[in-house]
Amino acid sequence: MRSTQRGTPAVRTLAAKFSMLLAAMILVLAVSMILLLRFNVRSRQNRELVAAADSLHDAILQNNSLNAVQNVELPYYVLFAVYNAQSGEVIFTNDPFLPPLPPTHAYPCRYTEKNYFTDGDLDILYYALLHSNDGEYVIQTALNLDTDTASALISDLPKILLIVMLPLLFVSYFAALFISKRTMKSVRDMTETARQISSAQLDMRLPVSNKGDEFDALAQTLNDLLSRLQKDFEREKQFTADVSHELKTPLAVILGHANLLKRWGKDDKAQLEKSLAALASEAHSMEAIITNLLQLSRLESGVVHIQKTRVDVVALFKRLVADTAAWASGVSFSCHMGSAQDASGASATDSQSSSIHSVRETSARYVLADADFLYEACTIIISNSVKFAGEDVHIMLSCEHAERSGFCDIIISDNGPGIASSALPHIFERFYRGDEAHERSVGGSGLGLSIVKSIVQALGGFVRAESLQGQGAKIIMSLEAHNE
Repeated sequence: MRSTQRGTPAVRTLAAKFSMLLAAMILVLAVSMILLLRFNVRSRQNRELVAAADSLHDAILQNNSLNAVQNVELPYYVLFAVYNAQSGEVIFTNDPFLPPLPPTHAYPCRYTEKNYFTDGDLDILYYALLHSNDGEYVIQTALNLDTDTASALISDLPKILLIVMLPLLFVSYFAALFISKRTMKSVRDMTETARQISSAQLDMRLPVSNKGDEFDALAQTLNDLLSRLQKDFEREKQFTADVSHELKTPLAVILGHANLLKRWGKDDKAQLEKSLAALASEAHSMEAIITNLLQLSRLESGVVHIQKTRVDVVALFKRLVADTAAWASGVSFSCHMGSAQDASGASATDSQSSSIHSVRETSARYVLADADFLYEACTIIISNSVKFAGEDVHIMLSCEHAERSGFCDIIISDNGPGIASSALPHIFERFYRGDEAHERSVGGSGLGLSIVKSIVQALGGFVRAESLQGQGAKIIMSLEAHNE
């Protein structure tokens, strides 16, 4: 009810504007019609006067006598007079009250004279033709505009239109008001529904009348927007809950050790060392979580500036192998550039060795990416392999032609325990843990592969995982190829 009351002034304003527009259109049409009718009537009158004067003139020429004008048949409403051009003496006329007037030029002229008659004015349209035959005389024809039916109708037409227009405006206003209310009902319904939508009711949708009009298109567009907002809101709620959950454990550990030290642990050297180590470890864990969250936020919001250049994948692999040896010396690598069949046969024979078993470069590969971000993504994947498979894991780095035209697949695979089939679709989600107890034991926060996904998407690529439990894991990053 409140929505209807608020919508009524807008509907009435719309109806009033429509009525005013209709009135303006009718006025323009009426004025145009009156002017056109007046022009046509005046043209017809001019033709009649000229034709009547020509008939009188021809009769005089044919009979060589002014008396011939008396035998010419003219319309009853056409007045005429033949008078001497010098003296103004009327020779013949069918209306004694018609005054002799000066000759006209090409077109008839209107002549008016106030109080010409005892009961009115003189208002005529006349045409005067100068004729010479043994002395100059003038042939004059005229129409009394006061008694001309067509002229009278045109003069009264504005009054008639005004009388007709007033009720028409009222009818058009109420018709427009009715149509506007029917048309704006969809807007009122959408407004009322939108007023009820809040963060607690994001599942509500604007009504769609299924008429296929612009209002339905607007409602459907806004509903799609609400669906996206609902997904984002739910994702953020889940994200907030996950962050709270992740930070709760290290905070509990920190508080526990702090209370222990406060009570008696500070006097026990062994316990003091143990508690300080735990505090430092949990603080580093919280720092890693916060750092990763900030990185994800920057990547997903587009704040991070991506500078895509040509990246040499061979050089990238060599850098990864060399840098990994500094923090996980037991990891062995095989690097391969080529087709998938070649890559499958390039694995190392001795996965326990800390040395690089083989680096085969059958063909150079270049991708279009940001070198630093791509290196970071690869390092995260390798770090995950080390966490779950141990420092004696064997990792294969491969680059192959992707199924998508114009892309290359950078593949990082290991010979670790693999990923369970139930967990595989979720490993790129934030804070997801397929084996929470195991991952906590290795210090994971569940954000690493989420960062990898965000990096690859920021680079314009795609990432997926393949694995059979017990047979190792494979992470494939598809990036745009750069051909020389």
